[in-house]
Amino acid sequence: MKSMSRRELLGFAGAAVVAGISPLTFSRPTQAESSIGAGREAEDAKDRIASIEKAILFQNAMMDAYATGDTVRLIESYSDQGGLESTAFTYDNAVSIHAYLVHGGKDDLARAEVLGNGLIYAQATNFPFNDGRFAQGYFVNQEATDGSGAYITPAAFPFYFYTSAVGDQAWAGMALSQLYHRTGNVKYLTAALSVANWIVNNTYNTLGAGGYSFGTNINQFNESVPSPNGKSTEHNIDTFAFFTMLDELTHHGSAANGASWKSLAEHALTFLIAMYNATDGYFFTGTLGDQISINYYPVPEDVQTWSYLALLDNNYKQTIDWALANLEATDTAASTDSSLTGTESFTGLVFDSASLNTTAYDPYAVWLEGTSHTIAALTARAIAGGGGFGKRIENLQVAFTLVKTCESAQAELGVGQTINGKAITAGQGLVASTSPMDTGFGYGYFPNLHIGATGWYLIAAQGGNPFRLGYDSFRWNNR
Repeated sequence: MKSMSRRELLGFAGAAVVAGISPLTFSRPTQAESSIGAGREAEDAKDRIASIEKAILFQNAMMDAYATGDTVRLIESYSDQGGLESTAFTYDNAVSIHAYLVHGGKDDLARAEVLGNGLIYAQATNFPFNDGRFAQGYFVNQEATDGSGAYITPAAFPFYFYTSAVGDQAWAGMALSQLYHRTGNVKYLTAALSVANWIVNNTYNTLGAGGYSFGTNINQFNESVPSPNGKSTEHNIDTFAFFTMLDELTHHGSAANGASWKSLAEHALTFLIAMYNATDGYFFTGTLGDQISINYYPVPEDVQTWSYLALLDNNYKQTIDWALANLEATDTAASTDSSLTGTESFTGLVFDSASLNTTAYDPYAVWLEGTSHTIAALTARAIAGGGGFGKRIENLQVAFTLVKTCESAQAELGVGQTINGKAITAGQGLVASTSPMDTGFGYGYFPNLHIGATGWYLIAAQGGNPFRLGYDSFRWNNR
């Protein structure tokens, strides 16, 4: 079967999916099944549309918490209950830009441009360095003192979110690239090229399988030093996708050092493929600090689904299945350290294999952002059509089940939380995780309303792929 657009796909499943017909024994539904299925399909579609619109309202409320209109700003990442003051993480804001662009309304584009302008401002005034990079996060609760009117200031005491990880840089670059692709405004491409050149000049790595190193840290003397962390598979996925976009947008142009964006993307791809565990069908997390030795544990969810979204290569399609088989969990009130009550129950993906082995938090806490990653990857795989009609239906059945998890979490969790001291309307945003969750990397996620989780849900529920220009999974690779 031919590949189809994400908009065609969202209407593709029809009665077969909603009536629960097994894809392995798929046959033409009876008239009664079609009638039942059509009714359920209509209700599911209505629920999904309503859920998407509520999620957009949450994004808008978070964006307007301290300033409104065309005031240059970024969005605070979490509700007040997150305890991070007004921190707007660069990655989360990039996701929000993608979410607005996928939704696609006039107001959505205007808001995406405001956030894009916020990234450009942050890039140009990135204390203590102004060399094209972004900091990990910024404060957004007050106007800057430079007279610009922007609501973006350094995230200094008590957090000092000055670190510049390659993944954050690439995500900001992808968002700016998508804005340029949508608007044609060259300032977005200029900013994307600036951060791309920073990645090349500061993180291009020739040790082991090559790729790009983790990024830089800021020491106590406000000096930039290379991060001691190993190379990240996820960061190299992001960089591959970003540089592939730049290759297309610049019509096969080159970085400041003369290397083509295509060759620089392939440098990331070489590392990515070297991290693939062909025996078990998943990608390792990256390397240890020596930049060469493989880091075997823990194994993250995002590496499995993002690799598929970025590569669209059938040779690696089983990574999604590995994530579903090994990183799916059901959180209930009976789970250890669960935040749920009564009969609440949510089935979705955890952050990584360490999350399931934690003794500090709920081992079955569901990571709603990662659950949405999986929805997006399953949808992209269904668009590709590998395995024929029945396999497409199977992908969509699993994806729609996970959409329902997100819809339920949206309706039930995060009630009573606030932004800038003001109540957030219940039933709009998604919390980061259904209960406290351990990532195995020294930090956790908690049941606080989160623009990253909500933004990824908006992308996935509408069939978007942020790793591809225009968000559609058309350019299929069968190497």
